[in-house]
Amino acid sequence: MKYLETSQIIPSKGMSYTLYEIEGEDQIQRMLTFIPEADELHIYPKPPVKKLYKPELCKEIEAKFFLELWSKKESSK
Repeated sequence: MKYLETSQIIPSKGMSYTLYEIEGEDQIQRMLTFIPEADELHIYPKPPVKKLYKPELCKEIEAKFFLELWSKKESSK
């Protein structure tokens, strides 16, 4: 598995980070969106998109960061 991140500005909320858990070259297994300034976290155990478009434009991140955010949402249920 590898873990990738994209980011974009959301007006009135701040930076939004979308993190992907990828298998193979571009197959999305799980994804989440995190907006720290708005304290929002959305997880997608069955993402609506299965194939990542242009993975070369994403930043590679450590698995630890993705898994910490994922478990944070799971533990708050």
